[in-house]
Amino acid sequence: MKSILYIFIPFVFILNSCSNSFLVEEPKISVTNNNFWKTDQDFQAATMGLHSLFRSAHGSVIVQYRDRGLLFDNLASWQNPCNNELSRYWSMISPELDWRPEYKVITFANEIIYNLKKENLAEKRYNHYMGQALVLRAYMYFYILRVWGDAPLILNSEDTGEIGRTAWQEIAAQCITDLQEAAKLLPHADAQEDANGETLTSKQIASQGTAHAILAHLYAWKATLNKEPELNQLAIAECDTVLSYKYYQLAGSIHDVCETVMLGNSSEGIFELDYRDTDFDFVTSGSRLAGFCQSFPIVPLATPQTKRRNLRINNTTVYALYPDTNDDRRKEYFYELDYYNSQSTSITQGAAYIQKLRHYSKYTDGTQVGRIKSYLDNEIIIRLADIILLRAELKAKTGDQAGAEVDLNRIRRRANTSAYDASEGSLKEAIQNERDRELFLEGINTRFFDMVRNGMFRKKLRGKFKTLSDQDVENGALFVPVSSMAFSNNTRMIQTTYWKKNGYPHK
Repeated sequence: MKSILYIFIPFVFILNSCSNSFLVEEPKISVTNNNFWKTDQDFQAATMGLHSLFRSAHGSVIVQYRDRGLLFDNLASWQNPCNNELSRYWSMISPELDWRPEYKVITFANEIIYNLKKENLAEKRYNHYMGQALVLRAYMYFYILRVWGDAPLILNSEDTGEIGRTAWQEIAAQCITDLQEAAKLLPHADAQEDANGETLTSKQIASQGTAHAILAHLYAWKATLNKEPELNQLAIAECDTVLSYKYYQLAGSIHDVCETVMLGNSSEGIFELDYRDTDFDFVTSGSRLAGFCQSFPIVPLATPQTKRRNLRINNTTVYALYPDTNDDRRKEYFYELDYYNSQSTSITQGAAYIQKLRHYSKYTDGTQVGRIKSYLDNEIIIRLADIILLRAELKAKTGDQAGAEVDLNRIRRRANTSAYDASEGSLKEAIQNERDRELFLEGINTRFFDMVRNGMFRKKLRGKFKTLSDQDVENGALFVPVSSMAFSNNTRMIQTTYWKKNGYPHK
């Protein structure tokens, strides 16, 4: 099993006393497992190490490369994945198919959970550390089951030898259990404290709201993919709980979304990957989706004539996506859209200039001086607008059309665009279109997961997605194949049926 999941993780923790300093300080050499797990400070260091590991795994560009639902017209490296022709681009050893980084996070969470149960910490601190470990374990498993489907389910910190794939439904059930328990243990987002009583403000640190928000998405996913429509009501209840917390508030305008919410740790944010501008703590611009599609006017030294060879979205696509000329997202997410649409395509390539992520650092010395070094914006995994639109989607599915329209129009009103009208077409599609508009360039594979959850993949995705049969879907066509690394020294591992017949003939 070690060869599959890298079960062993060296005990290199972030030892510090500052409330959010796991975001800014370099890890120091720590101790062995034999004399660790004794004090509150040990568990705080371990928990901060877990968050660092989570951010490293989930903030990787590989996670972005797995996105098969991008709206861009020029897809570059994403072309074949977005057509679901994976074998034309990914081999059995491609990192996009490798789940080991995700399992490193899970294994470390298991280690914390196991050792917490052996020690006698104060209840408040036990609840905090256990809640963090349960949420991150559940979230990583939720991500895994959406990407790979069936997968190994490991709930202890020991090497269990060879292990096969557990049905994703069973993994989902474990995630629900973990998140429900975490929601009981964790405080509200405005009451988080570290071991020294200092306030924790990072939205990467899980709170009650984080657990309920992930549960809402998990119930909605399982309701559709496992044909359990009754779970939609549970998902609505989780959304209701999140929306009842008054410390979560929509930003006042779309300008504020770009300037404040995207920067991170705002009142609209619920769950984020949190970054700081230090030598140790930054993510290169090329590890963000924005690094592949933003140029002028955000990127230093870029001009309107700078050729964009990666992701591009045509002006015509933007106009179709944002048909209301009053929609503030047209002017905030895209720079001078109308003006540059009138300019020669020899300058603009006929593509819009994206400006949603606006905060960055530059190199101050060396050969790259003056060029962009890193985006400073957080990776927003879940924010309040997402939950409001998810509830609208769920209300539409459960027959509450009026309630769905109220939620949909709340987001539209903030964007200064018109309320929903039946002449637009189905409410279900209008809500998904609003998610596309509002959450453009955000999250982790957000739109692809939306398309799968809403059953819109044939209509709105590309290439082979459009011709998938129900049997193809049953056989795993919406998931990705399992990497060859998972088969090393593991006779119980099997390949996803669809991909075994479509370019990945391994067992």
